[in-house]
Amino acid sequence: MNLSEAKKKVVGKRQATLIALMAFCLFLVPSFLRAEVMEDESGFYLGLGLAGTSFDTDLNSPTFNIKEAGGAAQLSVGYRFNPVFMIELAAIGSNHETSDTTIDAGISTIQLFGYYRFLSEKSFRPYFKGGLAGYALRLDYGSASAKMSGGGIAFGAGFRCFLSRRFSLGFDVTHNMISYDKEKVSIGQFSYEANTDVYGRLTTLGIIAGYSF
Repeated sequence: MNLSEAKKKVVGKRQATLIALMAFCLFLVPSFLRAEVMEDESGFYLGLGLAGTSFDTDLNSPTFNIKEAGGAAQLSVGYRFNPVFMIELAAIGSNHETSDTTIDAGISTIQLFGYYRFLSEKSFRPYFKGGLAGYALRLDYGSASAKMSGGGIAFGAGFRCFLSRRFSLGFDVTHNMISYDKEKVSIGQFSYEANTDVYGRLTTLGIIAGYSF
């Protein structure tokens, strides 16, 4: 088994696990719609998540491309102003294979969201969200690397099911529209920076475990 096949098996197992957890969340939705376990009206929130990612960029060409499917981890902290409105700061890191097995791609994101949440008296809390974000795309090849950074907008929807007043388990989908405008290339101790104009699109689909303070 070569390295590429091993990576594909690992990604496949991660995706299968993620799909199983999402199916479990959806299976529990009807019971949470009937329940009335409510979180405190205001306070801080901490979340940890795993997601499958879909990424596309103008860098892709017939000779080189970043594979669309990948995996990501997320850490988020938020504040609930009331049962309806919440803000959240999220950090996400994802990895993607490329058409060249010697080059790895990594995407990091910092997002600031505003949330509008529904069904404040139920354990099942659907929501819409939207906000701004900063992005970095890194390509590593031995001692050489290339990094592009920029900004963009992000929006999405999902739900959280409260297992208790403090703990929740949720499902989230987020789409990011990215504009990379800075590029830095490093080869050993040498590096240079330049302006660039590259667009990308990143979609994440994942589960989030949360704790409300």
